[in-house]
Amino acid sequence: MATSKTDLLKAMALRKMSGPDFLSLGAENVVFVKPVTGREGAAFGVFSAAGEALGTATSAELAEATALQNDFSVATLH
Repeated sequence: MATSKTDLLKAMALRKMSGPDFLSLGAENVVFVKPVTGREGAAFGVFSAAGEALGTATSAELAEATALQNDFSVATLH
C-alpha cells in the first residue's frame, strides 16, 4: 500500500499538535497517545482531545490500534 507525500505531511502535522489544537478538530473524534508511567512501569496512555485519560496499553502500537478500532483519529505526542 503506497502512502502519498500529502498523507505523510498530514500525519507529521497531526503529531505536532497541542491539546488545544485537538479541541478545535472535534474532541469527540480525536485522541492522542503519549508515554505514561503505569502500575507496572512504562505504558502508553490514550487521552481525549480535552486531556481526559481514556485508558492505557503496554505499547504505543496497541494503544493506537485500540483507538482506531473504536473509530478515533489518533496522534502521538512527544
